[in-house]
Amino acid sequence: MGAPAYRTLTPWRPGWAVIAAALITLAGILAAIAFVGVANLSTPAGPGESPAMQGHVALTTLGVWQGVTIALTLLASALLGGRAPDVLALRAPVAGPIIYLTAILAMIALQLLVSVVQYFFVSGDMFADLRPFVDVAVGPNWGLALLVVGLGAPLAEELLFRGFLLSALTKTRAGFAGAALISTSLWTALHAGYSLIGIVEVFTIGLFFSWMLWRTGSLRVPIFCHALYNSLIVCMLRFVALPGATVG
Repeated sequence: MGAPAYRTLTPWRPGWAVIAAALITLAGILAAIAFVGVANLSTPAGPGESPAMQGHVALTTLGVWQGVTIALTLLASALLGGRAPDVLALRAPVAGPIIYLTAILAMIALQLLVSVVQYFFVSGDMFADLRPFVDVAVGPNWGLALLVVGLGAPLAEELLFRGFLLSALTKTRAGFAGAALISTSLWTALHAGYSLIGIVEVFTIGLFFSWMLWRTGSLRVPIFCHALYNSLIVCMLRFVALPGATVG
């Protein structure tokens, strides 16, 4: 794919960028909590919510967090004299459209490697981290799940962590490699409820997305890979029964 193409064009200093990223995350969480409160107040009291209603509220709450995160990240990128397309590396990849195919093949190879490691070295349920999402994927909310998980999550997370935050951290002595480790660690923390092997898998995928940004110079490629990865998981959960699953 040629020489690394990433350039940091952010006016943000690393310390202030970390604080801004934390405030953006907090604002998104508070907005999501506020949504849950309003939703509960507007819902008539009843004997209990159905699983479908619970899933709808959970997905919509996550969508609120994503929307606020995206909006505030774009706003922060336009401050201090910056331009969001430059700060977030949203320019077209230097290698052209063919790089998306290369990225897909590389992601498939990485996922196969991770799956092989899980199969041979991890005891227990390989699909434990996915099972909590089965009801959402197979139920009436699967279209919303595809939108929130397959599109909203990649946009919000990539823009904030590998777009806004990584660009500022790259200006430190740690360089791009250190910035990728830090931003990927913080991104992985969002998945703290996963199993140990799930955390390792998320961290590995995050480093892969960072590497694609470094090689292509464009955040569009990690967003594309992230969206494809998440969307395929939602579709797999809907159309393919997990091993050991019981039919209720």
